[in-house]
Amino acid sequence: ELRRRVSDLVAESGHRMSRRAKKEQRSTFREIAATLEEDVAPEAAVAFRGGDLLVRGWAGVLRLGFVRSCLQGGFQAQLAGNPTLHDMFGVDARALNDAGTASMSKLEKRLFKSKASEQSKIADQKMSRQRRKRNNIKNSFLTADDDQI
Repeated sequence: ELRRRVSDLVAESGHRMSRRAKKEQRSTFREIAATLEEDVAPEAAVAFRGGDLLVRGWAGVLRLGFVRSCLQGGFQAQLAGNPTLHDMFGVDARALNDAGTASMSKLEKRLFKSKASEQSKIADQKMSRQRRKRNNIKNSFLTADDDQI
């Protein structure tokens, strides 16, 4: 009975729900149905600087979702430096820190990632050219025929 009901919920559509909410609901019910029918625990993977964090089981996936929703944009930074999250997800803090900082020295970071770096200046100039070109194309009808102005 429970399996049938969950299978029905997978296909059910809520007319008042947004596409994203419907998609998330179907995905969740598919995972629940797979757990009930095939005894397969759900998994969630998080990619970060030092590698991948793989969380298995309903408890871990729900915990990860809750922490992500609370921390939002700061999740990656907190995962790198927060010992509570390291314990919660079983992450080795030294591996995280070594992988994140071993890639570039301070000088390299300043040369390549700084807002005053050559790469940043070139990217800024390129973006300015693209904006100007797009604006000229958008407003070209104004200068095409002077009589119509």
